[in-house]
Amino acid sequence: MSDQQPADTLEAREKILATATRLFSEQGFETTSLSQVAREAGVSKALIFWHFDCKEKLYRSAMHKTLEPYYIDRDTIEGLGEPAQIARLIDQFYDFVHDNLYSVRFFLSLTLQSEGHPDEMLSRVNELYGMYRSSFAGIIESGKTRGVFRADIDSARDAALIMASLAGILVQHFISDGSAPDQKDLIEHLKMILFQRLTASAAGSPLAGRP
Repeated sequence: MSDQQPADTLEAREKILATATRLFSEQGFETTSLSQVAREAGVSKALIFWHFDCKEKLYRSAMHKTLEPYYIDRDTIEGLGEPAQIARLIDQFYDFVHDNLYSVRFFLSLTLQSEGHPDEMLSRVNELYGMYRSSFAGIIESGKTRGVFRADIDSARDAALIMASLAGILVQHFISDGSAPDQKDLIEHLKMILFQRLTASAAGSPLAGRP
């Protein structure tokens, strides 16, 4: 297959991938058929085979696509004070999940259903998780040095706690029956409690919006 593909062909490939990602996340690998992917993507089954050869390769491609948007945009926190940097990273994490619901759900479903996923997929997730955790730890440590945060805070432990809390909110979003608090409200509550704990004055989160 030539590297120079027509725009409509590339568009069809992306539509197949997006549809497959959604169906795999909702139904799992075994239950999702190529016929269903073709029908819901509005393409022929032959076109799926032309792009991906087999269901397994489509599955692997969908996993790679799932991880493409995972990144930390450090430019958005430049020039901000430590509390505002933490708040911005937490919001960035929330926005990513909100904007990529099917992709995130897809990877979570692989883990919860114990379906196979390549080691490089887990390595990439662990790498990005570690990057977020390291970013939070570095910001907290900087805040301690400048006297913004309490001196007795364990930066690494509190960074790990932030990530565990965010992961818990994320999982609850996918397993909730609708009776759980709104996800955004939980994120805001997490930030409030976090700043109460971290700030030297323990007076709450007024610093969160200051540079």
